[in-house]
Amino acid sequence: MSVWLWNQQDRRFEPPAADLNAWSLIAADSWFFENGRVRAFDRHRARFGDAAAQVGMGHAITDDFWAAVIEKTPATGEWFPRVDVLEPAVGVEPVMALRLRPAPERTRELRVCVPSFPDPRTIPGRKGPDIGLLGRLVVQARADHDCSEVVLLSDDGFVIEGATTSLLWWDDEALCAPVPELGALPGVTSAMILDKARSRSIPVEFRRVLPEELVGHDVWLVNALHGIRRVREFVDARSGTRNVSPLGEESERFIQWRLWLESARRPLRS
Repeated sequence: MSVWLWNQQDRRFEPPAADLNAWSLIAADSWFFENGRVRAFDRHRARFGDAAAQVGMGHAITDDFWAAVIEKTPATGEWFPRVDVLEPAVGVEPVMALRLRPAPERTRELRVCVPSFPDPRTIPGRKGPDIGLLGRLVVQARADHDCSEVVLLSDDGFVIEGATTSLLWWDDEALCAPVPELGALPGVTSAMILDKARSRSIPVEFRRVLPEELVGHDVWLVNALHGIRRVREFVDARSGTRNVSPLGEESERFIQWRLWLESARRPLRS
């Protein structure tokens, strides 16, 4: 992984002169980049700009910044870049960084842990501050239950989203998502899918759903890296029960939606 800090005065990225691991991550965004093509880059730009504005750095998100991000990203290969707003110390003006990370292996399905505690995030509406915490939750779920994702629950036990994913599920012909009042992070990939469903006149419904109510449905957890993945099994840490999806092989609907989403990437460079 390569890391650079943004020099606002000179409008360029530079190697950091300090250990960034000790700095606080207060805003972030990331996307999957494959051989010069990326999906919904404008939406990622907008979401990061909004997050940066929340921490007083909206003025720094300029066209020069994004041009430099694109220039630093290789034109070939699979990458998972992340832009950050970092706070070196309390009271010190934040700075921006770019992390150029090779993309990890991508998958089509996953086993999901239902935890015994509610959403532990401190700032759930902004991507960045809780990335480390969520990463530790996933590591623990993998060690304890052989799961690669964890759902986050409201105080009333309703599913908000995954630690690294947005939740969607099908109820007959309706595509469902959690109600906005639960406070899920605005997902770029889930928004694309919901918009496409509306354009196809597919009913879109927002609901409150308990984890056990998802069993038996076609459940998708989606994000920029993996696109659409289906849930093959829920492991409930509260009761110790395991619920394997009865849907069997990949449905035609799942295959076709994945193909559409994979085809939605566009060249990053003009």
